[in-house]
Amino acid sequence: MDLTGLNPEQTKAVVTVDGPVLILAGAGSGKTRVITYRIAKLVIDEKVYPNRILAVTFTNKAAQEMRERCHSLLDTSNSEPFIKTFHSLCLYILRREGKVLGLGSNFTVYDSDMQESLIKEILKKKDLDTKEFRPAHLGNLFSGAKDSFQTAEDYSRKNDHDSYARTVSEVFLAYENEKQKRNALDFGDLILKTVLLFRDFPLILEKYQNQWKYVMVDEYQDTNKIQYHLVKQLASSHRNICVVGDDDQSIYSWRGADISNILNFSSDYPDALIVKLEENYRSTKTIIETAASIISNNSRRTDKTLRTNNPQGEKIRVTAYQNETEESAGILQKIVKYKTGNTRYSDNAVFYRTNSQSRYFEEAFRKKGIPYKIFGGFRFFDRKEVKDLVAYLSVIVNPVDSTSLLRIINSPPRGIGDTTIGRLTQFSIDEGISLFECLSRKIPDVKKGTAGKLKDLSKLFEDMIEEHEKKASPSEITYEVLERSGYREFLENEGTEEAISRLENLNEFVNALKEYEETTPDPSLEEYLGNISLITSEDNTKDLADYVILMTVHNAKGLEFKNVYMAGMEEGTFPHFLASDSKDGLEEERRLCYVAVTRAREKLEISVSRYTRKFGEVEARIPSRFLEEIPKEYLIGEWIESAYGVRRPERTPQASGISTKGTPEDKYESISAQKSSGEYRVGIRVRHKVYGEGKIISISGTGDNRKVEVRFGAHTEKKFLLAYTPLEIIS
Repeated sequence: MDLTGLNPEQTKAVVTVDGPVLILAGAGSGKTRVITYRIAKLVIDEKVYPNRILAVTFTNKAAQEMRERCHSLLDTSNSEPFIKTFHSLCLYILRREGKVLGLGSNFTVYDSDMQESLIKEILKKKDLDTKEFRPAHLGNLFSGAKDSFQTAEDYSRKNDHDSYARTVSEVFLAYENEKQKRNALDFGDLILKTVLLFRDFPLILEKYQNQWKYVMVDEYQDTNKIQYHLVKQLASSHRNICVVGDDDQSIYSWRGADISNILNFSSDYPDALIVKLEENYRSTKTIIETAASIISNNSRRTDKTLRTNNPQGEKIRVTAYQNETEESAGILQKIVKYKTGNTRYSDNAVFYRTNSQSRYFEEAFRKKGIPYKIFGGFRFFDRKEVKDLVAYLSVIVNPVDSTSLLRIINSPPRGIGDTTIGRLTQFSIDEGISLFECLSRKIPDVKKGTAGKLKDLSKLFEDMIEEHEKKASPSEITYEVLERSGYREFLENEGTEEAISRLENLNEFVNALKEYEETTPDPSLEEYLGNISLITSEDNTKDLADYVILMTVHNAKGLEFKNVYMAGMEEGTFPHFLASDSKDGLEEERRLCYVAVTRAREKLEISVSRYTRKFGEVEARIPSRFLEEIPKEYLIGEWIESAYGVRRPERTPQASGISTKGTPEDKYESISAQKSSGEYRVGIRVRHKVYGEGKIISISGTGDNRKVEVRFGAHTEKKFLLAYTPLEIIS
């Protein structure tokens, strides 16, 4: 086979076909080319039948790309390599072998909606409150357990420390039993059941080991525990296993990915050949050396350094803006200036750490008529939690809006189910009154407890309608709705990365309202909701041929762009405050930063804001610690540390104009974290905007992840994440 065009490291990875091989493929180093050439080498030179080769990856898109590249290198008219995602591979095996596990070959695979629906059924049978035991949360728990190689029985044995955990275990066991009766599996079962099948039926494992004599795994740094065991089982007899990945791009621990799998490969296979693909073909020297400089600060990584023979390229411009509104306008201006002649908008991508940051860019681009698309996500006002909040406000403005009321009558979950909603709707028809009026009426066959919840919701709306009539500001009404509806508390208690992201979007909605109030002579909730309706009715993005790409950094992995703008490079945003309490969390954030930097081919610009808003309150910001890890010679732009107006710990100045001494924990506490660690403590009295005065009865967490529990009056206790809830200390 002709290997012309491969560099020496790529060639070594391709020609070493027997035994364990670890290919550490740096960003833009041509890893997919190496995998497909390796498959072609096996078929053409080693005379291995294509169907004896198994290649496993994570997404259907990646699998399809691999198939297409193999087609271009091989004659696959008679047979082709077995290229699958993890889940499709296991589905293939279980369809053929599942009968020994009691599965019919026609078993159903439940998606997340079907999984959640079944969990709701079980909770109803057990008379459990879906507000306390949220089906979506339980589904995530069960899937996480399976990804960690735990059955329902394993989970039950490990989680009996309190009544809540024991109840969750009982629901898990009931859920598994019910699926078995229905001849169904969920996505988590596909890999777990296959691993258990291979463990308990060694002859079946031997059959598939003989079927696939060569096993390759792409993106090995993203594998979780159960995937690790599956791969190890399939390769345990012949040991012809080749894994490809980059520990510096392991950014999915929140999905269960375990970086230890790639870091410990040489321990699992002491005789493994380790090949480092360190030459980047994508980016300029400045960009590559910047990325290498940042990632070198991580301790949990293999010893490799990205390099390139590309030109040096432009320096990285760092710009400080007053706030996110100026930042989005400034970046837009640069993109418009770039768009001349034969250049395209799609050469430009704007990256941000959290979904909520997209709002500023969407608003700026709409105002100027610049085409854009959100990649891998929804537009800001199309996100579920934002639409829920808009529905609450719509009912306040227009109480007969039954469509909006139905949307949020049980959001967040408050124990108002479909049966009650059906009776409400029928009562509304029979009595000829609005659904809103029904909330406070006595509805036939509705239980007393549920009727109380309906009246509580009615009282919330009545109070908010009164506030609206008294001309309370839209942002104040919105803040109170978030508190009294329980929506904020619901998301804080869930505590997942997705829940925090949704909370950030709600925070951003309040910020948008505050900005609207400050720039509008006579602001009103009606006008603002009308503006949102105009925005959401616009759907002209489908036919766009050229547009700017907006996306989170997580969604940028695997992509590349001519020009990249990294926005919001401040402490608490990037690195995210949830990661700031642990070394592993900070290292993953640094890997995420490395991914962002290495997406740029020619130009990279970074921006920070001096100030931001949290639920409408203005806070000063500190530039991201990752900026000081970039040597000065790679940077350009005005960078005046004193302009931030933030007290910094005493440290030795670095060449970049920021500084480095001291531990990360000491150096980079945000303003809110400094306040909470220095002043908030058990026993002191605080004032909340909605609940009034109360006393702190417990504190947990550290930094911006600090949570306090406050008792208001004799019976009301509320928990608050300090990063999202301003509490005034009064004693």
